Amino acid sequence: MFSALENFVGLADLPLHLAIGIEVFLGLVMLAIALAVRRRRRSLTPTTFIFLAVSFGLSVATHLIPNPVTAEKVGALAVVALAFGLIRLVLEAIDAAMRRRKAAFSTIFKDLIMLALWGVVIAVALNVEFGVKSFSILTSVSVLAAVIGFAAQEALSNVFSGLTMQLQRPFKSGDWVRTGNYVGRFRGMNWRSTTIITRANERLEVPNSVIGKDVIVNYGDSWIRDEIRIGISYDVPPNRVREVAMRLLHNSPQILKEPPPEVLAWEFGDFAITYRIRYCLADYGPQEVVRDDVVSGLWYALRRHAIEIPYPIRSIDLRQPRVEKTTRDDHRLMTELRQVDFLRALTEEELNMLVPTVQVREYGAGETIVRQGDEGDSFYIIRSGTVEVLVQAADGSMRHVAEMKPPSFVGEAALMTGQPRNATNRAKTDVELIEIDREGFTRLFQAHPEVAEQMSEIIATRLAERLEVLDATGGDNGKAGTRRWLMSKMREIFDF
Repeated sequence: MFSALENFVGLADLPLHLAIGIEVFLGLVMLAIALAVRRRRRSLTPTTFIFLAVSFGLSVATHLIPNPVTAEKVGALAVVALAFGLIRLVLEAIDAAMRRRKAAFSTIFKDLIMLALWGVVIAVALNVEFGVKSFSILTSVSVLAAVIGFAAQEALSNVFSGLTMQLQRPFKSGDWVRTGNYVGRFRGMNWRSTTIITRANERLEVPNSVIGKDVIVNYGDSWIRDEIRIGISYDVPPNRVREVAMRLLHNSPQILKEPPPEVLAWEFGDFAITYRIRYCLADYGPQEVVRDDVVSGLWYALRRHAIEIPYPIRSIDLRQPRVEKTTRDDHRLMTELRQVDFLRALTEEELNMLVPTVQVREYGAGETIVRQGDEGDSFYIIRSGTVEVLVQAADGSMRHVAEMKPPSFVGEAALMTGQPRNATNRAKTDVELIEIDREGFTRLFQAHPEVAEQMSEIIATRLAERLEVLDATGGDNGKAGTRRWLMSKMREIFDF
């Protein structure tokens, strides 16, 4: 058998010392490659090249053994070792190519094919060199397999469960999966277990038999839906809750627009109406982060719209109904309103016309207060925190323009002109804002038209400066032209 191989590769025609030198050189090369592969942890394993090195070592030994019969037997072992190495090399190369394409992979089929080919090589070697018939080998193997089957039922269960899943392919490499209490990314499968990497980067080796008996949830097919349940006070109309929640969901960049989010009024509880807030994600990976954003955003959104999340208790309130704003609150609000340059000259009577329409709003860090291009019917005075001003550039990206802190204010241009918002304002930290809507100014201007004249001059100056900063000026009429245009818009909007 070995002699036939030497004749095939041409070594038998070379001088003995040259043939031995070539085989020794190749054996050392294989050992060096095995060492390099072990250090660099590549897809190919050192065992493959160790088989090849052993094959060349045994080949050298055949030339040094004087007994021809013994030398032939050793040569047969060299052929077997060479076949083992080549089979492993081919199968591992195929496996590495599949992993580079990120295809679903399993070591089970590779190992089965390898064992089958090794069995063929051993059977041929035994038949050629030792005269052992294949039938007797199969008989011995069958008996041995029966003994092993009784002794290793659990191990065989893992093997066959792994084979079944590999044939069905319920998930592919990188899919997020849940089986039992385990959630993570599917990494691969071997004879005994399936590898799952959790969010905590824990490597779980789940027995194949456990997965084979359980329900498998695969989060890897297109979008995935998540859901939050929340109880809202009976005093709040469902459509109001739906409006506030949907606005929050539409502003989240990671929540898909299709399928659209849903806010469902689900059931009447003991102390609240339960709502199911459902939304879809393109990938299950950031599910926990998105849920945190939604829950945190809901807290701020519901709080600034005075929507109560009741505690799960029953209480009897014996206190007298309190007014929404005390005299002390009104005094503080009027002091804060006077910090705005175009409101500073108003009398106490004129300011009192604005106070009833004032609302205090809270926004969490990262929330959008107003968005560029939206209609604006209110403006905001910053009571606490930092607001970031952003403008959309020509390429669609958001460009940072400024940061504003108390007692700055934003949104007066859209309020007074009816034009869309010319910038996006986003809370950089948790912020508290004083919101004044259009209704209060309508009352003020209709009662005191001269106030509008005074305001228009101050606002026109600010508007011209801001348009210049935002690089969005559309004309060169100067401050006077801007003031006349602004005054005409204010008369149209506030009807005075």
